[in-house]
Amino acid sequence: MKRLLTVITIFLIALAANAQPRAVGISVGAVEGVSFQHMVYGQENFFQLDLGYHPGTYRSGSMRLTGTYNYIIASPRITSDGTWNLYAGPGVTLGTGFNSFRAFNIGVAAQVGVEYAFWFPLQLSVDLRPSFGVVISEDRFKYDVDGVFGFIPTISARYVF
Repeated sequence: MKRLLTVITIFLIALAANAQPRAVGISVGAVEGVSFQHMVYGQENFFQLDLGYHPGTYRSGSMRLTGTYNYIIASPRITSDGTWNLYAGPGVTLGTGFNSFRAFNIGVAAQVGVEYAFWFPLQLSVDLRPSFGVVISEDRFKYDVDGVFGFIPTISARYVF
C-alpha cells in the first residue's frame, strides 16, 4: 500500500510540474513593473499577475497589482519557429496612491493583446489593459480616472520556464 501511494504521489507531482508552464519578466508602457504568467487548463488559457508603478494623473501615481484570466482566442501559424497568440480576458486591480492623501484603488480590468513565444525561452507581448474602478481615501470616494491609461500599449518581455 505504501508503494502504491508513493508511486501515485510521484506521478502527480511530475504531472503538475510538467503541465504548468510559467513566465516571468518586465513590462513597460502604461505600467512599469514585473509580470508573471501561469498557464492553466491544458495551456489554452493563462492567469497573469502584474505589479507595477502606474504613473497616473497630476503626478500622483500609484502602485498597482492587476490579475487577469486570459483566454487564447487564436494561435495563427505566421512563422515556422515560435508561437503567436491573441488573447483577451477579465480581471481585477488593486492599488495604493502616492499623493498627499492616502488612497486605495479597486476596480475591474480587461486585457487584450498579442504575444510571440520564441523557440528559446523568451516571450514578447503587447497588450492593452484598461481598468475601471474607484479611489477610496480618507475624505474622498471618486472614479479612478487613471485606469483609462490602460489604453496605452504595454510591452512585456518574459522568461519562460
